[in-house]
Amino acid sequence: MKIIYEFLKQYNKEYDYYQKLSQMVADKIEDQLIKRGIKAEVTYRAKRPDKLKDKLVKRNIEKKYETLDDIYNDIVDLAGVRVSLYFPSERKIIDEIVNQLFPVELKKEFPESSFIPHNSKRFSGYWATHYRIALNKTKNTNKMHHPTVEIQVASVLMHAWSEVEHDMVYKPFTGNLSIGELAILDEINGLVLAGEIALDRLKILTNTRTSQHFSIDSIYELNNFIIKNIDLADLNKIRMGDTYLLFTFLKSVKKLDMKEFKSYIKRVNFDSEISLTEQMIQMLFVDYYGNVKSNLTKYFKNLNLPEAIIPGSELIVRYWVILEKAFTNFHKTTIAKAKKYSDPDFNILLKKDIITSEDVQLLGEIKQDRNLLIQGVKNIELDKLHSTSQILKGIVRKTIDHVPTETKKLELLKEFDLIRKITV
Repeated sequence: MKIIYEFLKQYNKEYDYYQKLSQMVADKIEDQLIKRGIKAEVTYRAKRPDKLKDKLVKRNIEKKYETLDDIYNDIVDLAGVRVSLYFPSERKIIDEIVNQLFPVELKKEFPESSFIPHNSKRFSGYWATHYRIALNKTKNTNKMHHPTVEIQVASVLMHAWSEVEHDMVYKPFTGNLSIGELAILDEINGLVLAGEIALDRLKILTNTRTSQHFSIDSIYELNNFIIKNIDLADLNKIRMGDTYLLFTFLKSVKKLDMKEFKSYIKRVNFDSEISLTEQMIQMLFVDYYGNVKSNLTKYFKNLNLPEAIIPGSELIVRYWVILEKAFTNFHKTTIAKAKKYSDPDFNILLKKDIITSEDVQLLGEIKQDRNLLIQGVKNIELDKLHSTSQILKGIVRKTIDHVPTETKKLELLKEFDLIRKITV
């Protein structure tokens, strides 16, 4: 027992740290949920010292703790986050978010094995996914170790039932439950599982209704519309990505009718490592920001990009659009309409002696900057924006000169001359 009290004494000093740690993880998850239009409640907590004491005393009977390390390695939920989904079928998107944000040390699915009903229990119990994420070493605690956070993902209904069941069965204050009480908990579990089925049916009906609209007015509707128009098998092969950026784009240009928007969904390459929303943004940028009249400034303002870097950001994005249009003429299956999306491979231009190997390397670096700008990242300095736009301008002009179709070349040159009027 001495080691337990020693641990609790130390944990009391670290409690605020674990509370802030769990809040940080929760905030990151909630931010991504909002960006993807996922409805959920995200809560967090550091394990209360009094509850931790009870748990340690019980586990010590089997574990027989000898060192503080023994306890740290055994109790992995000192910091915990709970994600309660409105719609259970969106657990896949949460899985994508968690794996994208954090190094996942362990993933556990419940129920852990196929359920075989017994007379005493008819339903399968707790349905959820738990993640153990390991963060970097920290000096915020008295002991150097890798702090872990447990993330629990389940439906709002399942979380409510599990709280009741856990407190009544595992923490009874008035003795063990009777057979009748256990049967009622089992019955409620059945109602919860039926409720989850109903929630998923509700989501399907909502998606159907949303798909009949002529416009999309919220991130949630956008997310539903995309999922509704993709086969489940394809959806399981690709990351959804950041729906917020796509929604911001749609708010910044004329509203697409649903038929036109569906045509972009059909062009998504589900075998690509590039996320679905990123592919759609790339295609839409090429089609809609190819001239000076397009409201690219509004897009960047909606991303809260600093005013000072917006003109330079516009130059890079517009020159890149022309580059992709020119590239299409050399490799028509890449960005042509009705074809699947493919990231431009500028080595094709190198093989045709249109650009140099140094140009290919520079385009790779510029592409990274361009993506950061499109995503609203604010750490690109003015001097770098200016030099980058000038380098890209030279490569674009050189590429246009080699466009084989004369009418297309003249069209791109006209567009190129219009963009040159924008100054950093």
